[in-house]
Amino acid sequence: MQVEFQQIKDVLDILSSVAVLVGVPLGLYQYYRAVKKEQHDREYGAYNALDDKYLEFQKMCLEYPHLDVFDIRDPMRVELTEIQRKQELITFTMLFSIFERAYLMYSGQSAAIRQRQWSGWHDYIGDYCGRENFKRAWAVSGNTFDSDFQAYMGQRVRETQSALPSRTEAS
Repeated sequence: MQVEFQQIKDVLDILSSVAVLVGVPLGLYQYYRAVKKEQHDREYGAYNALDDKYLEFQKMCLEYPHLDVFDIRDPMRVELTEIQRKQELITFTMLFSIFERAYLMYSGQSAAIRQRQWSGWHDYIGDYCGRENFKRAWAVSGNTFDSDFQAYMGQRVRETQSALPSRTEAS
């Protein structure tokens, strides 16, 4: 009886060791997958929230086409009234807020995410920075944003002053 008990105990010890040898790597793999999924969900949520704000801005561009705030410039500039200039300033300030959100979201991300997501925003911001009405609006309301974002925008505006007209200017 004692021999059988010892054999059962040895088999259970072996099974326990196998369970640990298989279970620990499997547990680590499951943990890694959960962390990656959580990171992906956060990135998608941030992207989705930013996209929603951008779509709101696009609706404003559609609602107020005379303001010339859409990413494709109007070929013929219309003189705005005082109220329309204020509407333009408010609309651009909303766009600045979207740009700031994108900047802050993507500045702390991995290089791969920055390359996939931020590079498009960087180019898009550069296109706007070449526009006189955008620069005037930035001069008025730009000091209300995150200081790192202000420095970034200041650099982008300076870069566009010495560059060729942006593609939206040429369109």
